[in-house]
Amino acid sequence: MTRLTRTAAVIAATTLLTGGLTAASGTATAQTAIERSSREAGFALKAAGYGTRASGGQVPAGSRDTAFMAIGCGTKVGMERENHEAQAALPGGAGTVSGVRTDLWTARKDGGVHSYARNRTANVVLAQSGLGTLRISAITSLAHAWHDDKGFHAETKVNLGELQFVSPTGDAQELELPTPGQPVEIPGLARITVGQSKKTVADSGATAESNALRVTFIPSATRLTVGHAAAQALDGIKHGTFHGYSSATRSKAADDSVTSGRTPLSLMPCQGTDGEVHTKAIADVDLGDQIIVQGLRSQQSGKQLPGKSVAMERGSVAGLDLGDGQLVVDAVVGQANVTRQNGKTTSNTDGTTLGTITANGEPQSFPDSDVIEIPGVAKLERNIVQKSKFGISVVALRITLLDGTGAVIDLGVAQAKIR
Repeated sequence: MTRLTRTAAVIAATTLLTGGLTAASGTATAQTAIERSSREAGFALKAAGYGTRASGGQVPAGSRDTAFMAIGCGTKVGMERENHEAQAALPGGAGTVSGVRTDLWTARKDGGVHSYARNRTANVVLAQSGLGTLRISAITSLAHAWHDDKGFHAETKVNLGELQFVSPTGDAQELELPTPGQPVEIPGLARITVGQSKKTVADSGATAESNALRVTFIPSATRLTVGHAAAQALDGIKHGTFHGYSSATRSKAADDSVTSGRTPLSLMPCQGTDGEVHTKAIADVDLGDQIIVQGLRSQQSGKQLPGKSVAMERGSVAGLDLGDGQLVVDAVVGQANVTRQNGKTTSNTDGTTLGTITANGEPQSFPDSDVIEIPGVAKLERNIVQKSKFGISVVALRITLLDGTGAVIDLGVAQAKIR
């Protein structure tokens, strides 16, 4: 083979190789576009749920929902959200709720686009001195809304485990579960009725809402909704603008054995809040192991203007007491701010502040490393910030316990995005 022939062969081989690579690259790009396109729902998919919500009677204003979670305005399939609580006290000393988990997800299946909400609550215990204890277990509520080639649809399902009453003398009695029109009442303690479920289907959308139980605590007239799930599939919204959330606290054990979700959790609606500041607030939370958090608040606002959109998320805590004075933290605020104008997104954490920190009565100051370690008690990190193309997130103060558990407590949590 002559040099010219060999050169031609090399050129031909190279052309075939680079052509193949280009084709493969084009195929990969096309595949990515197809995958991205396949996730677009073409509908607004919304979902929300919680374990318990108390109202009326002696319930203080701002009492929270346990394990609340929501998809404010999803536009893609394959989304998954969850929140959970190991245990929480019911307002007014009415009792406790434990093993609460809310799961939300969107999916494409059988030619349709689906939105799901499910809440599972392991136990609700109502107790009153001298009247006995009432335990409701294994409560599950599901809401499902979807659209397929036959239009919009909605369904709800509720499952209840068992109802047990323990008298003041300790005698346990299994009770029949309530049925529609047939409530169960323990004189002087509580009245339990089946929760109301709703299904609405129209040409423009479908809504499914399920409440497992309604409980009236007789001594205080407090009303308790147990096992709430709601799902929607709506036409007319192709994509969201605002995204984000805020919470005062978020905690997790190193081995995942005991965790507490974002509390109180605020989720930004995709259309914003029309500039209004929406607030959730609760007086205090016991995170266990002698950790008390007070003055918890989450706030958010979003406004769309001609050519400009602005969003704000803020999580704040008035104070935290760990170990009865071993560590005391005051006035923690985490704030995320995003502005989108002329196709450009800017973000910052202006408004994020940290008050005083004391360890065993001694004031503490952050060094340049932004890390404080209190031997045997906790490691503290401030202003943990992550930026993205569309927004920003911040944890004002992260506390990692040094008691061998490795538990992490985040205070002042906020994330805001504009797409």
